[in-house]
Amino acid sequence: MNFLAVLLALAAERLVPHGLGFGQPLLLRAILHALDKVRVGALLARSAALPWLLTALAVAATALLQSLLPGLFLQGLFGGLVLFLCLGPRDLADDVQALLAARAAGDQAEVARLSRRLQHGPEPEASHRSLLGALFIQSHERLFGVLLWFVAVGPAGAVFYRVASRLPAQVEALEPETAAASAAAQLHGLAAWLPTRLCAALFALAGSMDDALAAWRRVGELDYQHGWRSHSWAVLAEVASGALAAEEADGSPVVAPNLESALREVLRMQTRALLILLAGFAVFTTGTLM
Repeated sequence: MNFLAVLLALAAERLVPHGLGFGQPLLLRAILHALDKVRVGALLARSAALPWLLTALAVAATALLQSLLPGLFLQGLFGGLVLFLCLGPRDLADDVQALLAARAAGDQAEVARLSRRLQHGPEPEASHRSLLGALFIQSHERLFGVLLWFVAVGPAGAVFYRVASRLPAQVEALEPETAAASAAAQLHGLAAWLPTRLCAALFALAGSMDDALAAWRRVGELDYQHGWRSHSWAVLAEVASGALAAEEADGSPVVAPNLESALREVLRMQTRALLILLAGFAVFTTGTLM
């Protein structure tokens, strides 16, 4: 039923208008602000225990709710609803298309705003930052990270990554540079360590495998002077960007004629990577049922 839940969630994510606010961390934000208004809660909101406690409670509540539902059908619908709520808040294609439209219209202010939005979030060290790399990271944070955890663990896994990935920004907004903010960043890094590499592998399969593997080797030879968390994002950004490479029949590299073409190719690669993941999940699900 998990495979059906994935299909339902992805369909709903594409069909439901994003302006309705689905995918926004409203509940998480409300909990943090409620804690901040109480003296004991304010202490907890700044402690290193907060991210771990909130994440554990969210995962436990999801697993309990699923176990109380009778029958696989209702559990599958529940899984689809949970996954849908954990995706987003916007499909990456929406933001990219809006950016392309703003560039075509010459609206520099809107281009700057959308570019900042697309580059907002976890980043590799400065030497590995680029707009295209940021798009692949956003693809992971909005789609693949949650999806991979759902495939592995079910609805509780999707909630786990959703909370872990959203906590750093929410805690930082409440009060920056606290023990809670540091712990939230560490939890996010731990939760993303394996999915970022699996996502990089999916993009490698969806693009130029040789160039992606060469980029992976280059990033793997670097030391961890900027921290193991930023190294995970560097792997994803560099490997996925490397997979964009293509060759003519004579072996000469194909270079995108402009930024618009490169952005559209990123979206096409995301679609191919998603289809590869769904195909693999379908084969695995069929194999376990036989």
